[in-house]
Amino acid sequence: MHSNSRGFGQAVVIGGSIAGLLSARVLSDHFEKVIILEREPLPEGPEARKSTPQGRHIHALLEAGLKTLDALFPGMVQEMVREGVDLVDMARDAVWLQSGSWKVRYESGIQSILASRPFLEWKVRGRVTALPNVEVRQGYGVEELVADASRQRVTGVKVKGPQGEQFLEAELVVDTSGRGSRAQHWLETLGYSRPEEEQVGIDLGYTSRFYERPAGFDDWKIMVVNGRAPEAKHSGFIANVEGGRWIVSLNGYFGDHAPTDEAGFLEFARKLPTPYLYEYIRNAKPLTAPVTHKIPSSRWLHYERMERFPEGFVLLGDAVCALNPVFGQGMTVISLGAKILGEAVARARTSPGGLHQGMSHGFQKELGKLVGTCWSLTTTLDLAHPETRGKRPPGLKAALWTIQNMVDLTSVDAKSCHAFYEVLHMRKGMEGLLQPGFAATLLGYSLKSLFVPREKRANLTTLPPPPGKRTPADAEPVDAAA
Repeated sequence: MHSNSRGFGQAVVIGGSIAGLLSARVLSDHFEKVIILEREPLPEGPEARKSTPQGRHIHALLEAGLKTLDALFPGMVQEMVREGVDLVDMARDAVWLQSGSWKVRYESGIQSILASRPFLEWKVRGRVTALPNVEVRQGYGVEELVADASRQRVTGVKVKGPQGEQFLEAELVVDTSGRGSRAQHWLETLGYSRPEEEQVGIDLGYTSRFYERPAGFDDWKIMVVNGRAPEAKHSGFIANVEGGRWIVSLNGYFGDHAPTDEAGFLEFARKLPTPYLYEYIRNAKPLTAPVTHKIPSSRWLHYERMERFPEGFVLLGDAVCALNPVFGQGMTVISLGAKILGEAVARARTSPGGLHQGMSHGFQKELGKLVGTCWSLTTTLDLAHPETRGKRPPGLKAALWTIQNMVDLTSVDAKSCHAFYEVLHMRKGMEGLLQPGFAATLLGYSLKSLFVPREKRANLTTLPPPPGKRTPADAEPVDAAA
């Protein structure tokens, strides 16, 4: 393939959902042509797809993901806002019972958007398919990877589509085909080992439906109800989405899932750790019937640890790591993964070896660092339940005690809550929780927890009021020793 102003010839992306679309977008800056292969027909509007059953359920986009989207698609976020999507301050506009205590509310400046997954995917798909060098081929499935004679470099894919089988040449193949990825088998066929696999079994079920949003309601824009583990195994969410609607998702671990009949859905909501969510929806007008999606486990395939890895092939999204969706990190990790891919390909353009001298494995290692932070935090919290299946790391009990104290501290102290939100929304890495001021406050609060009952030092029962213009700078520091 000849060189061109974009640097490389042709890339193939397997899968046309969010991960595939964002991958195609970053590759479009560096390849003459990018082909997205999608097995099923794509809808023309903001409709859920069979291949993304999670699309009917609540989704979150953290600030880091929002900023990445805004950079990749200038003007799209404001366009979505004009079309009915809420741009929210996550500390001001959310009421959140996390692990049994209510987050303090204040003006944080940390932003996100509230949109349904089909709407967001439709907007992204429209931007990507409008690019002159991106082509979407619907009804095409990948049968296998094709490599050179040495089997050290992937040179394309064998596909089956409406015209039968054919070979598609590619300088880079990107697998974004989700949990159903066949990459492990493809790599074995080429003589590579299978990646190490970690699983944390949670048997989670989401049951979701849309409601008409009450007219004039503006007390909050998202409500999250998470009880304290291990006692609480249910959680619930209400979020504004486009079209003047609420999406409501009820979640249960270990096979205890919310029913899809009217009475059962409401009864499940009524038994959440607080009755607030139930009280908001019991008289609201349903717009759709409840639907359920089940997630048996969180899973991470460690491609970054493989001793040998072929050039010209990378994976991202759920094909690498499928996180517990309760924690709302999936789409943000995908967005940042695509950004890392774009940066890796950009570096390869100025490298003597181009794409084929360590770029692929180097990318998987960079992605592994990003995934590892999220995996560690979410699986630690899931392992608080004795029913969770998975390897329990040393020091788990101490880690959970510290995390619970941190969560309780964020229910009474805006400055500590802000430090937590900055890490959650990926403004800062985990080092953000090691800042001297926050660390000292948490240490004092943790010592206090040894002597003062939880109900006397955390907000366990009161729905926090709107904050007005209060910011963390206005907040009085918590007296951890009092």
